Amino acid sequence: MKTLASIPRFLCLALALAWTSGTHASTIFWGSQFNDLLFDSNGQPLDTTYSFEIGSFGSFVPTYQNVDQWVANWKVFDRAFDPDANGWNATEQFFVGTVDHNALGGSDSPDANPADVFAQGEKAYLWVYNSKTIVPTSEWALLADSSIVGNLGNSWVFPDPADPPGTSYDWQLGDADEAIIGGANSIQGAGEFVVDPGTFSLQTHVVPEPGSTFLLFAAAAAHLIRRTRRLTRKATL
Repeated sequence: MKTLASIPRFLCLALALAWTSGTHASTIFWGSQFNDLLFDSNGQPLDTTYSFEIGSFGSFVPTYQNVDQWVANWKVFDRAFDPDANGWNATEQFFVGTVDHNALGGSDSPDANPADVFAQGEKAYLWVYNSKTIVPTSEWALLADSSIVGNLGNSWVFPDPADPPGTSYDWQLGDADEAIIGGANSIQGAGEFVVDPGTFSLQTHVVPEPGSTFLLFAAAAAHLIRRTRRLTRKATL
């Protein structure tokens, strides 16, 4: 027979189990293949200084022109980093993660902000970096899966927080088809690189300083204006 002193302990355990099952909705598995082709801008394998994060920008749309605003708008859902126990094995060149998307729309990852919500339908991104500070040595890749066509796993979109416990999703690097900066699956996006490996799963590119990005696009705009004026003058002759 249970003693009176033991009853509260059983009640606490029951409440804890009920709370856990009530807040857990689905599990997301994410990562790359073993011995994958992961390179920096010089064509060298990524080293232990790199981290891999999946997350969302919410309603903010990241572009090559607003890189200086990414950190302020980024919501970390999960992170893989060196050593291997944290999900990034630089020796074998692969990264993996397993994280729960709870019934409140949050993440159970210790690297996530408990206040952040990842609503159903929010676009998920993979952000790879050696530093989030924009300095000449910083290299990034920001990738997404914008089309489900040809996917081996699930589309990179945050699921319904009301999914029943036991539901799982698989977000694989091999399904990335959009590179805001860097390269994904042998397709180069924006950013500077020295060596094009040709075949690769991921490549980081040098992050542009905001001022240099502005000057680059200002120069392109000025060139377009001059060209338009020349064509207009020729047409009126």
